[in-house]
Amino acid sequence: MSRHPHELSVPRDLRPLAWAIAITVGFMTLEAIIGLLSHSLALLADAAHMVSDAAALAIALAATWFAARPATRTKTFGFYRTEILAAFLNGLALWLAVIAIVYGAIQRIGNPLDVRAPMMFTTSVVGLVANLACSRILKSSRGSGLNFQSAYLHVLADTASSVSVIGAAVVIWLTGWNFADPIASLIICASILFSSWTLISQSVNILLEGVPVHIDVAELMRAMQEIPGVQRVHDIHVWTITSGIEAMSGHVVVQGFDQSQELLSRLNAFLGKRFGIHHVTLQLETE
Repeated sequence: MSRHPHELSVPRDLRPLAWAIAITVGFMTLEAIIGLLSHSLALLADAAHMVSDAAALAIALAATWFAARPATRTKTFGFYRTEILAAFLNGLALWLAVIAIVYGAIQRIGNPLDVRAPMMFTTSVVGLVANLACSRILKSSRGSGLNFQSAYLHVLADTASSVSVIGAAVVIWLTGWNFADPIASLIICASILFSSWTLISQSVNILLEGVPVHIDVAELMRAMQEIPGVQRVHDIHVWTITSGIEAMSGHVVVQGFDQSQELLSRLNAFLGKRFGIHHVTLQLETE
């Protein structure tokens, strides 16, 4: 048996995430209040989108903190999966928010309200500035890990939502066409569904211990069998512990156990370099 544990590269400075969370939560609250006062469903939809940003940032912060905690007797892989479970629940919450927003948009299309465009425009511009500030804060941290990169992309997506709200506010301000507000909210909902579907599908695949999308098990088995000393492999299982950490177990049939340790070392090095799998458990056996 060979086991090669993989350790996360944990950023020491969590202040960029903390600042981004503070800005996002603060403006999200303001945007929700102004959305109610100005009768703007688009602002409320964008506030809901910012909930996803705040959750993504919080997940990144919590996952980074949990990654530094050692494994226990009952949590032998540590607490990496907390990130995945939180991402799944966050995605479901986003779908509930989308349902509520779409329902409100349909009602608004049938009975549009007078939207206070100047208030809506001012708030959305402030929101755009807040998103740009968050993206600038996180830009320097994009290389610190997958969580930071994911959070950065969330903020960029919300920046696009702020632009759509600004466009709707300008249309209403100049033409008085209040239908622009529910239409903008539906566009934001489509953006939320797109990002949350990716989030949920990836988290479900990890929770079900599915094969990572970038790994072809058949190709992996063929490549292993080409290594000198390996006759064949079977019972291969590949799964993801958390984002960026893949694990594998399997049986390797060899001619004899004379060079077993050397063969295991070659297999570990090969799987890490070729497929990015650094947590490997293999059992050697003969025919």
